[in-house]
Amino acid sequence: MVDAHKDSKIKVKVTTSAKSNIDIKKRGRPKKGDTLTTTKSHPMKRKRGRPPMEKELGAPSEGRQELRVRSRGEKMLSREFLFDLVMFIKEAVEPVARSLKGKDIVHVAPTGDPTFAIDQIAEKALLSFLRASKQPIAYYSEDTGYSTYARIPKHLLIVDPIDGTRSAKNGFEWCTISVASTRIIERPTYKDLDNACIAEIMNDRIFYAERGEGTSIISGDTKKRPKLSNNTDIETLNWSLTIPGRPSYLIFNAAGKLIDLSSLRGGFFTCNSSSYSLTRLVTGQLDACVDIAVSFYKEFPEGTRDMFQKSGKGSIIGPAPYDLCPALLIAQEAGCVFTNTDGDNFDNVLLLDTHPENYQTLIAASNSELHDYLLEFFNERIQQVIHVLKKKKTSGQ
Repeated sequence: MVDAHKDSKIKVKVTTSAKSNIDIKKRGRPKKGDTLTTTKSHPMKRKRGRPPMEKELGAPSEGRQELRVRSRGEKMLSREFLFDLVMFIKEAVEPVARSLKGKDIVHVAPTGDPTFAIDQIAEKALLSFLRASKQPIAYYSEDTGYSTYARIPKHLLIVDPIDGTRSAKNGFEWCTISVASTRIIERPTYKDLDNACIAEIMNDRIFYAERGEGTSIISGDTKKRPKLSNNTDIETLNWSLTIPGRPSYLIFNAAGKLIDLSSLRGGFFTCNSSSYSLTRLVTGQLDACVDIAVSFYKEFPEGTRDMFQKSGKGSIIGPAPYDLCPALLIAQEAGCVFTNTDGDNFDNVLLLDTHPENYQTLIAASNSELHDYLLEFFNERIQQVIHVLKKKKTSGQ
């Protein structure tokens, strides 16, 4: 097992974030070339109430278009379309979040996640926008599933109208509107995503990424570049862990030692929004974010199923791909390093499969050295916890 106390005293020399994704041939690590630099920031002027247009950002443009042409000749939904969508939803839900009036549970989604009143408002705003847009779009969201108003849809939106509902309904800032797009294909995967946009509900930051074009952070009237941490000191580690609906007994038994090492001089946070956590890597506020719970279910289902169903009120709760994919593209294009707990990348993860078997785990970090440490640490701790569970099951305890 990794000697966490020993490691905490060693500060590894780290390259800059632009070089953090070096070519590593093990564990499905993203290869060199997957990470691209972002464009320089430019001062911008824009109209109040909506994000700046490409023309305002200094990018070449021939007027506002709903579709942009990719270098390979294919079309994708424009940056402006995604901006308008997230801003429309934000305008509907932000007043509700600030007034604390969206707390009632109205029904339960197919995944087992409760749908709060504020979720319902966000979903209605999504539908209203798409109806009015009259674009050839199909979409997938948590409450509605796969839907389309177009006779022959050409584009697929993956939407989480509110990621971090528990924060939003209580007026906390750890919540976002998360959207990604791809083309209509039979079995879309993460590597098929074209672009993604995430808006903070309680603040004015918007994150945008196109595959192969880098990540931008729009804040007020300025465009900022990602700012990744190069920290590898475990005692000063700033990181988050996702836990809602997961068995806390398993999670904290695996993470406890790292929490003890980092929570005083660094910072440990539990966060209910994967999108919020991943975008904090892009802003430099966090060094890492982790979601490990589903590892226990996948590796030892017969010994953990009851725990998961008890925590999930009868359902297995975990991060479905639609929860993660927009923020993963934004993090990847910013230069972050992430895999699942097996060390595999997300390229072939099916976006629309929400069965528990397709729930994901996540080890994400702002640099490769920290990712390597966390991957090894959690793998060993997970196996130790599973060993104890198996021993108890065998002995009949």
